[in-house]
Amino acid sequence: MPFGLKNAGATYQRLMDKAFEGQIGRNIEVYVDDLVVKSYKEAEMMRDIEETFCTLRK
Repeated sequence: MPFGLKNAGATYQRLMDKAFEGQIGRNIEVYVDDLVVKSYKEAEMMRDIEETFCTLRK
């Protein structure tokens, strides 16, 4: 039996889509309650993680 609000998942997904609109597909993927930062090179990974944390702080 599910608990909580029925539309909480959709609301959270919309918030993540809006917050990370410039990063989704480029260096981040958001699915339900997961964030995946993706990069080709280690130097890019550090930059992408930093960008993601800056977005999360806002």
